[in-house]
Amino acid sequence: MASSTTSATPPRPPRKAAAQAARKTRAEAARLERKARTDGAVTRAGLVETAGALFAERGYADTTGKAICERAGVNMAAVNYHFGSRDGLYLEVLREVHQRIVSLAFLRELARSGLPPEEKLRAFLRELMGHVLADAGNWPMRVWARELLAPSPLWEQFVREEAQPKFELLSAVVSEITGVLPGDARLPALVLGVIAPCLMLLVAGRERATPVQPLFRQDAAVLAEQFWIFALGGLRAAVARPPVA
Repeated sequence: MASSTTSATPPRPPRKAAAQAARKTRAEAARLERKARTDGAVTRAGLVETAGALFAERGYADTTGKAICERAGVNMAAVNYHFGSRDGLYLEVLREVHQRIVSLAFLRELARSGLPPEEKLRAFLRELMGHVLADAGNWPMRVWARELLAPSPLWEQFVREEAQPKFELLSAVVSEITGVLPGDARLPALVLGVIAPCLMLLVAGRERATPVQPLFRQDAAVLAEQFWIFALGGLRAAVARPPVA
C-alpha cells in the first residue's frame, strides 16, 4: 500500500495580526516621511539664515554658493536641491527680509480691518518701525540696504512678486486718506512720502555714523507716532494744493 505524503503549508496569520502589521508599516513609513520633511525644512531654513548673513557681509556679487554651503556645513548640492540655484536662494533671502520687515499677511489683515484709514496708517508705521529699529543691526536689514543701494539682477522679479502687492495695499490706505484714486499719477509719490523716512533708516543703519543715528536710540512706538503725524500732515497738505501742471 503506497504511502501518501502531504506537503506542509505555513500557517496563515490571522487577519487581525496582518492588519496590525500593515498599519505599523504604514505608520513607520509616514514617520520617516515626516522626519525627512522636517530635516529638509531645517536645512532649508539654515541655508537662508547662513546665506543672509553672508550676503549682508559680502553682497550679492561676492557671495558664492560654495561659501554658503561651507559655512552652513552642508553638501555642495544642497543649494541646488532646495532652491534650484544661488539666485533662487538669494530670492528666498529677499523674501525672508521683506517678511520680517512687514509681512503681506499683516497688510492684508490691516486692509480688511474696520479701522479708519488714518489708524490703518498708524498701525502700519508702528509695525514697520518696530522691526526697523529692533533689527537694524541684523543681517536682514543690511541685505535690504545693500539691495536698495545696488540692486541685484533679481530686483525686478522680487519687486513684482513681493514688494508690488504690499505697495498696492498701502496705496489703498493712502487713497482712502487723501481721496486720490488709484491710477492718479500723484498716488505713488504720496505713498513714497509716507515710507521714505523708514527707508532712510534702513539704508543708514544703526552702526553707521550718520545724522540720523540718534533715532535708533528712540522708542519705536514714539518714533512711529512722529512719522505718522508727519505723514498725515504731508498727505493733507499735498492734496490741498492744486495739481502741478
